[in-house]
Amino acid sequence: MDHSTCPVCGNPLKLKFRLRFNVYQCANCGLLNSDARFEHSFQSDLESESRDIGLKKVRLKNFATIIRELQRYQGNKPNKISGLEIGSGNGWWLETCKENNIDCIGIEPERIYEHYHKENNLDIIYGFYPDVNPKKEKGYDFIIFNDVFEHIEDVNGLVENLKKDLNDDGIVIINLPMSTGFFNKMATGMHKLGFSGFLNRLWQFNFHSPHMNYFNEHNMKLLLNRHGFSTVNVLILDTLDFSSVKERIMADRGMGKLKALFLTFALTLLKPVITSSEPDVKAFFFNRQI
Repeated sequence: MDHSTCPVCGNPLKLKFRLRFNVYQCANCGLLNSDARFEHSFQSDLESESRDIGLKKVRLKNFATIIRELQRYQGNKPNKISGLEIGSGNGWWLETCKENNIDCIGIEPERIYEHYHKENNLDIIYGFYPDVNPKKEKGYDFIIFNDVFEHIEDVNGLVENLKKDLNDDGIVIINLPMSTGFFNKMATGMHKLGFSGFLNRLWQFNFHSPHMNYFNEHNMKLLLNRHGFSTVNVLILDTLDFSSVKERIMADRGMGKLKALFLTFALTLLKPVITSSEPDVKAFFFNRQI
């Protein structure tokens, strides 16, 4: 993959950080782009059980927000809303869809949650999109990425494929972390002081599926606009469930318990600052321009 040219606007990328992998930045649109690689063995420092405890409450709250907007936009259809989730993970989005009478199929590369998927009768196909692609006649009403889009290397090829799998008024929903948020700014500041661990963790460089890109609102819209999508809405979502911060931190097997306790205490103290700062997570709704 070329790391000299911005995949969003085509302008030059320049080296920004030397971490476990290099991070480059576009001076024009602000995209942050890494030369990280996906580890196809799925082996890393990610501790899934702690991660799930730390994430579930905030994810479900955010999903409820997204569902309300989806129903507002697509709720007048005569038939059930139909969707495709790319990167279903544990399947919480698919469960939320079932609870709201929405038909949604998931695609997931990993089988770590396969037993849970089967136990809860979730419709999931294993593999990588678009190689694995449950085509729907006339296309889907929506295709959604929940904390997945930032892990994609070839974003342009991906977005082009999405157009083929949506119906004429279908929408793309991209829920992802922002480079302009509190945590990215904090981690960048710590890196400048010589503490790179926080920035490596933010990019998930010690996990098997690291972040390939960090978007802001401007370049996220620019990317989709270039491929024939228009922006419908942008939602601000929650970043943390402060009651399970420790478990979220302990998702990294390399994190010691004392350090985790200290970070939990620090983040709890910083809650007023975090909640009043620039949002860390947003959900973008785009529709096709026919």
